Amino acid sequence: MHLLLRLTFVLLLSHGSLSAAWETWDGCTLIADKYFDGDSFQVQRSGRTYVLRLYFIDTPETDATYGQRIAEQAAYFGVTPAQATHAGTDAKAFTARFLSKPFRVYTRLQSAPGASRQERHYAIVERDGWRLDAALVQAGLARVTSEVADFPSAAAGRARSTELRQLEAKAAKDRKGLWALSKRTDRRATLADALKPQLNRGAAALPEAHRLNLNTASEADLLALPGVGPKTAATIIAARPLADLAALEAVPGFGPKKIEGLRDLVSFR
Repeated sequence: MHLLLRLTFVLLLSHGSLSAAWETWDGCTLIADKYFDGDSFQVQRSGRTYVLRLYFIDTPETDATYGQRIAEQAAYFGVTPAQATHAGTDAKAFTARFLSKPFRVYTRLQSAPGASRQERHYAIVERDGWRLDAALVQAGLARVTSEVADFPSAAAGRARSTELRQLEAKAAKDRKGLWALSKRTDRRATLADALKPQLNRGAAALPEAHRLNLNTASEADLLALPGVGPKTAATIIAARPLADLAALEAVPGFGPKKIEGLRDLVSFR
């Protein structure tokens, strides 16, 4: 499979499907800092530092403060928010291993959205004939986005997206990574129509079956919720059983903003 993935990119280049404005950077190295996660990270090349964002895929967040984004990612995979954030940590470790040796980057320095103050650029990352985007999807640690990030060639973008969706369908069928925990019941032979996340749109409410039950959740799962630290988790456990979201108003440390942030992430039965 890795040879096919490499040949796909080579053929696109040779047939002019990718713009001549693309640059190839060899000998890049990873800089594991606070901006580093599964699909976005800093690299060093020729003494300069760049923040890169992988085209076409999205790995789960590692920062529990992104409550709505985590809810959307959890609903996509059919898992709990805590399981999604734990998978985000796994995806980060996967990327670190993948980039543990010098690697090649294809980029045209097109800006990518992100929460950090540093500018990010879309890129394709390859090492030893493997593409990082495809490897993450095959491992069940990333979802394929419906955005093509203004890929220089629309035809090349559609081809790449189709290829990745085929890998995603296989990962789901084989129950790899997060798919092993999935409670989705609407999975089809192809996920192209059923699973189409939009990276920059508001998240839909998480189905009740996939929310975290505050009355039975472990401390580790509670800590994966936005705004919940060790002290707050202990307070929740001590206040059980909780009847509903309004019951949190009587729990020390919970104000209207924090409660609202949990509305689409938790259940009580």
